[in-house]
This record gives sequence, C-alpha cells and structure tokens, in this order.
Amino acid sequence: RTFEDVLKKNIRHAISHLGSFEIKSAQSIIYVKPLSDDIDLDEACLKISRVFGIVSYSRAAICEEKTLESIIATAPVYLEKELKAVKTFKVEARRSDKRFPYKSPEICAELGGVILDKFPHLSVDVEVRDFGAYVHGAAHKGAGGIPVGTSGNAAILISGGIDSPVAAYMMAKRGLKLTAVHFASPPYTSKRAEDKVVRLLRRVSRYAGKMTMYT
Repeated sequence: RTFEDVLKKNIRHAISHLGSFEIKSAQSIIYVKPLSDDIDLDEACLKISRVFGIVSYSRAAICEEKTLESIIATAPVYLEKELKAVKTFKVEARRSDKRFPYKSPEICAELGGVILDKFPHLSVDVEVRDFGAYVHGAAHKGAGGIPVGTSGNAAILISGGIDSPVAAYMMAKRGLKLTAVHFASPPYTSKRAEDKVVRLLRRVSRYAGKMTMYT
C-alpha cells in the first residue's frame, strides 16, 4: 500500500499541469480518470509512461452501465480503429466483482461473437470492477522500476557528460529521490556548461520527478 500511495502521488505530480484527475487503485491497478473533457489524453499517457513503478498502461472506455449489454455496445465502437487495423482476434475478461451475473468465459464468448460479426480480428480486454466495467485495447510498456521516493534519498554529482545523468536515471528507477550537486569551476568552465547541466537534469526529471540542484 505504501508503494501504491507513493506511485499515485508521483502520477498526480506528473500530470497535474494538464488538469484535474481522479486517481484510485484496486487490486494492484491504478485508475486515472480525467474530470473534464478538454484534457489532452495523449499528453497524459506520455507523462504516465515515464513514471517509474508502472509496468504497463492502457487507455480505456468506461461503460455507461456495468452490464453485459453495455460492454457489448461500448467495445466495438471504442476499439473500431484498432479492430480495423489488425488481423488476429482474442477477447480476455477479468471479473473481480463476483456478483456480476456473467463469468469471464461467458463475457469472452458473448463479446467475441459480437465483435466477430463486425470485425474478423483483434485482442480485446474487459475488466469488471466493483465500481464499473472497462474496455481497453493493447497495453503499452511503462518505465518499470520502483516508485521514486520509496527507497530513500540520495545525492547525485552531476556534470555535463553523459555518465552522471544516466546514473541519475538509474538511481531514480530504483526508487531514490534525488538531489543534484554540480561543481562549477569558473573561469575554466562557462555559464553555458552550467546551463547544459540544467537542461540534462530537466530531461532526467521527466522520469525522476522534482529535484533540487545545488551549484
């Protein structure tokens, strides 16, 4: 639970500038729901893909009702673009809410029959949770690793070369919250050299989150 709480906090930080989101977890899956229609979901997915601790992520449609009829109505429409683009076809269903009247194989059979009538192809996922039913397509690879902040704090000596930012990335991937230390050596090094370090750290912070830099 501690790891999940930190991960949700890191996700919220990564996408906070895009708008308001509801973030909750259930059975090791974190759900991120936009609270307005004008949020850039492509940008949100890009930001989420860089958060350490996420193995994979998917975009999903929430069915209007938690019924088989609603799932069958939602899936072909939401996945139409993907369904037209591929040639293989498979349906997978997970029913964590055991009160739902259809078992997973029955959901697969019913939904598979409907999709097969409309599209002769694709892999489709269905989730039936206590709080709703979700339809989503293929999963995308996340950044992996451990949520930043769950392994304590560390300092990284940062220079203008490639080794130190790569080390910072690898440390953050193992869950360390980083503080950066840069040694400026004027007149032997210029302001441009320090600016380069700042630019490198901004790239690292896409994955490592907020960092303080001391020069």
